[in-house]
Amino acid sequence: MQPEKALGFMAFLLGCLTVKAACIAMSVWLDVSAPAFTARALNAYRSRGKRCFLLGAVNGLILVFLFAVLVNTQIKVLAFIGVLVLLTLIALVLTGYMIAYHDFGARLRGERNWSAMRATVIGGTGAELAFMTPVIGQLLSIGVLFRGVGAVISALLSRRKS
Repeated sequence: MQPEKALGFMAFLLGCLTVKAACIAMSVWLDVSAPAFTARALNAYRSRGKRCFLLGAVNGLILVFLFAVLVNTQIKVLAFIGVLVLLTLIALVLTGYMIAYHDFGARLRGERNWSAMRATVIGGTGAELAFMTPVIGQLLSIGVLFRGVGAVISALLSRRKS
């Protein structure tokens, strides 16, 4: 491999690692700053998995389609709204992964005396390592993505206080 390509590949890996670390840090921050929302989303993620998956898949695909349609219009205002739809989708995806990290961490914790932050960090690290597995990890990532987005939407729409 040529040195320029090797350096470019290493920079790409460093960028991916930075994004993954930022996602895990965001999940810890959201868990600390919005514990009631996290509890509602975790309840939906654990108790209504199939419903959350369908809700996330339908809403995710609709938002991607809406983004594509709005951005490809010639009207600047609609294109700007399309960008806002994309930013909303990104926020839903990151928050959905946060719920999955928290759930994975709680399952890994078991009977150990770990703090919630440590469990979330270990769960996020384990999940991201699993997502890097070729084919199976990517399928798992898509499943967790849709289920997490559905749990977040369900938590946003619920009025119960946990």
